[in-house]
Amino acid sequence: MVRCYFILLTLILPFSWSIPLIKANEQETFKPSTPIFCSKDSNCPEEWPCCSPYGECGSGPTCVGGCDPRYSFDEDSCIPLPVLVYPFNAVFHHDFLSNKFKITSKNGRYSTENDNKINNKESMFETPSKNIPLEASMHKKRFIHHSKFLITKSDREAQDMLYDYDFIYSGNTKIDDDSGEILLTMPKYSTGSLIASAREFLYGKATVSLKTGRSQGVVTAIVLMSQVGDEIDFEFLGNQPFDAQTNWYYQTELDYTRMQRQPIYTDSYENYHKYGFDWNEERIIWLIDGRPVRTLFKKDTWDPITKHYKYPQTPSRLEIAIWPGGDKDNHPGTIEWAGGPIDWENSPDILQYGQFYSRVKEIRIEPKQNDYFNEIYKCITRRTYQRQFDITELLMTTCSYDHDAEPKFSEDSLEWHCDYTPRVKSLRDSGSTTRSKRSKFFKKRYPSARLKDASIQKSTNSSESMNKNHNKNITSLEAIIHDKKRLLDFSKIDLIDDNNKLNLTKVQILNKILQ
Repeated sequence: MVRCYFILLTLILPFSWSIPLIKANEQETFKPSTPIFCSKDSNCPEEWPCCSPYGECGSGPTCVGGCDPRYSFDEDSCIPLPVLVYPFNAVFHHDFLSNKFKITSKNGRYSTENDNKINNKESMFETPSKNIPLEASMHKKRFIHHSKFLITKSDREAQDMLYDYDFIYSGNTKIDDDSGEILLTMPKYSTGSLIASAREFLYGKATVSLKTGRSQGVVTAIVLMSQVGDEIDFEFLGNQPFDAQTNWYYQTELDYTRMQRQPIYTDSYENYHKYGFDWNEERIIWLIDGRPVRTLFKKDTWDPITKHYKYPQTPSRLEIAIWPGGDKDNHPGTIEWAGGPIDWENSPDILQYGQFYSRVKEIRIEPKQNDYFNEIYKCITRRTYQRQFDITELLMTTCSYDHDAEPKFSEDSLEWHCDYTPRVKSLRDSGSTTRSKRSKFFKKRYPSARLKDASIQKSTNSSESMNKNHNKNITSLEAIIHDKKRLLDFSKIDLIDDNNKLNLTKVQILNKILQ
């Protein structure tokens, strides 16, 4: 097992949110031995071309997960990132196991079957183990280590990863063998753990059921984070188990006046609670146990100076982390905000378990139909030259930014791709040195393309019409479901009706199958 250590990158200003990053050692060559930082004042150098979401330059995995195109070496350094689009969801549940990865045993030693290959290896693991390896257990939960996700020379392998994994992990992430829950752990003097969605999404709902970490200086965070610094978050301080902090940022602009505290009615360390975001084009709702606790309206974010709405409006990934806000190396303001210095020796969880931890029981991400849904469909059908297509082709949707568009790095500057396999060929490469064909892309061209919820509601109000077409439409939605409550493959589906419009009834039926 490769041993690695971690650093915590904390921005200069006191209360900025940070999460653990892997520091390069002799086998982790995707970061320089001496950190190189990136910001609006300094782009990454060509040798380490990609800027991470936390302001550090690197290559390989840094060019995949949340790569910031604003401060990377050039506009092609970050690869177009995979996007979760309606009607697909990303789900983790503590009792779910994927049937894709079978773990076999022989004489008490565990390994994976030879037909499960990652990066052309006959086994996913270097050697068999007397215990089921963490990597195998994580794969069965549809998690892959961030340093391996989309790092391959093969388009086919990259496509397999997009089909097989919903989440990435790093740091001291573990699985509780008894409950099946994800454990975000933080042993003594470490910088914690992170899990994140493997895909970004633009508008929708994200819900996480967890128990937070505890003790002074320990921070648990649930965040929607975009490549360009749009952020929506919950943060939980370990010495305040009855409070949640809600906040939001626009393109990394730090404004600490926006933070609001929300009550949690039972101890968040002792009890599971569901924390959620309901995010659309016009408003964001923060929820605790299904109860709205805060709402932000886009209309209230207008900046008369820049004449732009400073509203989170770019594809984001869900991140869940535990990190040491009270670490002695952090900015004094961060330590104060986190409740004070961490006691790495005498805190209750350190004495009892040897680590701080947060338990994650369930994650659910449900993207909504956004402005691009019809255009994605048209892009795929133009490529295939037919109105029918395999619904799983939607899983190949990616997006990037047009650097010449105004306003820069906003929803209106997005480029969406329907025929591009996102990957970086090695740990020392980037999007610039991994030339994959981007044969089809499009931008939002017609505001009328939006499928408003009202139009969906209108179509469902006519139960007679729905019932009349139900039997006819359901026959074209034959599904092969390989995993519990999860769609892995669909037969050919025609989602366009005779009037060349999206058949909302079929979409609704498809969505119910996916739930």
